[in-house]
Amino acid sequence: MTSYEVVNNVAVITCRNLPVNQLSYNLRVGLIDGLKQALADPSVIAVVIAADGQTFIAGADIKEFSTGMAFKRPLSELMAALDNSSKPTIAAIHGTALGGGFEVALACHYRVGSSRCKVGLPEVLIGLLPGAGGTQRLPRLVGPMLAAEMICSGKHVKASVAADRGIFDRVVNILPNHRLSAERLILKTAAIRFAIDVAGKSLSDRVLSRRPVPVMDDFFYTQFGNMLNKSARGFLAPQLCLQAVRAAQESASFADGLKRESELFMKLASGPQSRAQQHIFFAQRQISKVPGIDGQLALPIERVGIIGCGTMGGGIVMCFVERGFSVVVLEMEQRFLDKGLGVVRSNWQRQVKKGKLSPAKFEAYMARITPTTRYSDLSEVDIVIEAVFEQLAVKQKVFAALDDVCKPSCILASNTSFIPIAKIAQATRRPQQVIGCHFFAPANKMQLLENVRFEGGADERTCATVQAMAKRIGKKGVLVRSCPGFVGNRMYAVQGMAADELILEGATVQEIDDVMYRDVGSAMGIFAVSDLSGLDIGYKSRKDNGVLRSARDYTVGDVLVEKYGRVGLKSGRGYYDYPKLPQSRKGVASPMVNELIERLSQQRGIVRRAIAKQEIVERIYYPFINEGFKVLEEGVAIRPSDIDVVFVFGYGFPAHKGGPMHWAETQIGLKKIYQTLSRLYAQSPQKAYLKPSELLKQCVDANVSLTKLW
Repeated sequence: MTSYEVVNNVAVITCRNLPVNQLSYNLRVGLIDGLKQALADPSVIAVVIAADGQTFIAGADIKEFSTGMAFKRPLSELMAALDNSSKPTIAAIHGTALGGGFEVALACHYRVGSSRCKVGLPEVLIGLLPGAGGTQRLPRLVGPMLAAEMICSGKHVKASVAADRGIFDRVVNILPNHRLSAERLILKTAAIRFAIDVAGKSLSDRVLSRRPVPVMDDFFYTQFGNMLNKSARGFLAPQLCLQAVRAAQESASFADGLKRESELFMKLASGPQSRAQQHIFFAQRQISKVPGIDGQLALPIERVGIIGCGTMGGGIVMCFVERGFSVVVLEMEQRFLDKGLGVVRSNWQRQVKKGKLSPAKFEAYMARITPTTRYSDLSEVDIVIEAVFEQLAVKQKVFAALDDVCKPSCILASNTSFIPIAKIAQATRRPQQVIGCHFFAPANKMQLLENVRFEGGADERTCATVQAMAKRIGKKGVLVRSCPGFVGNRMYAVQGMAADELILEGATVQEIDDVMYRDVGSAMGIFAVSDLSGLDIGYKSRKDNGVLRSARDYTVGDVLVEKYGRVGLKSGRGYYDYPKLPQSRKGVASPMVNELIERLSQQRGIVRRAIAKQEIVERIYYPFINEGFKVLEEGVAIRPSDIDVVFVFGYGFPAHKGGPMHWAETQIGLKKIYQTLSRLYAQSPQKAYLKPSELLKQCVDANVSLTKLW
């Protein structure tokens, strides 16, 4: 896993655990043995630790924690050897030095980095903290404030910023035309020269474990903790990362600080949040592995057509333009085109004013957009994504027109959130190149992209192409099969039904949203989400599809729209009132809505009662999870973890619970869900969504987890 050579009396230990040099057992042994060899050789004056492959040491191999290999020749042994080295050690960093890789670099006496590289301690993102001294060494190098910022956020830091903070002792300039092999050679040469320069110099101040920690007062730690409560609500790891940083300052010695770091690490490692966050980490990798789909078949996408430049269409435009694509935007009327692109322009201009986007980049963005009112201008695009009104007839008309003008290889995609894709494809002569690409608002920010295939269409090449496209535009592309609502909206609709029943039975809008937001940890409660999205969207869809045939078919939201014009945030009134718009988007309880709900309950013969939090959780989430089992049964989703990715990245489900399916089997218990649903279904057999799925029953009967059975 390593190679060893001596160049000009400098030992060079090169990591070769390709491609990203994970700190696995064999690599740790190679580094420890290489360092021993260098220290035993009297001709060696210094040691450089470098790496082949794409990057410097990328971090620990997470899988070793479950196998126990992480504790054989542990990383702490290497760190102690570096701390006690009598010869200067220099980390030569290219690519990224993350997690354990950065901790190794911090244990070296010096750090030399490529101008392209980044460093960071991202363990917090998988529910852990740096466990090899990172929380103790970094505060000694950059101070507790910057250390807390890096460790508690997990953000990567560019070489130039790292140099300004004193992390790097030298940054080696790499030109844009330099390939990776040239970068590594230039860096290695510079590191050897640097090693020769520092050889023989005193190391007394170069060992970070022996440096004092700058002191921050209680006010800093309190304020930082309060900030974390807001920015990382519900997550335990950021708070314990802050405690570990504070331990560096308050511990009597470095060894005591390490002991405290280890205690906090074990607390996280043995808890449910770290398992949940690691589950989501690996689930994101799994979504690109689709059985029966060869990724090599993906067609290149360079030029994209977008039909519709409203809220969703404009967001999709931004999404592609910001990733370097040329975009043709079609609206049938110039005024709608001007209005939509005006919003896009304003969004970028706000970024320019805040210093987040350069004026030159803004102009480059705008230059990539070709506005048009003619279908013929879409003749050379590689894919077209329609984002028009959610009506089947409208979408079929659009697809028929596209079929006539687009080149034969062009993929036709719909952004529909509910309509079965097969019905839209009926308007074309190329069903094998028709697919759903369901973006989530705001499309330029939300990370999920639900790619929807269907029987008789969306062939292997089309699926491979949109999955590759998702990755290029920075989305989590989850491939699902078509059904009403697909995975996300189908399951979310079950929550909507349950929530509507609960408010008619006695729970308030605020109580349900509070349980979802505060107790479960979702980004927003379901009624707040409805107000944000617009109550009119669901109402119009139900109206157009003939769902609203009698008074009892109307949800509370439907009544609010049809009788009172309360469509949500955009009208200043929905389930909540928004009295301080536009200065504040904070909703307050609406007496009028509460009175309406009570009146509807009375009209429908429902006796209202107080409803406990636990019942709200059970009725909002258990049928919703059950629908996930049905989605798997029917082959709509490929695997349980795909459903988890959909809800964490598309619906604000808390990542520290790992997604609804992971939460169900690891924290709630499948037997509890099954028994609760069986009881509810027996009480209300007319509610089909309460009937336990066969897959859930199989898991409970066999006493196995969904993961094992699936």
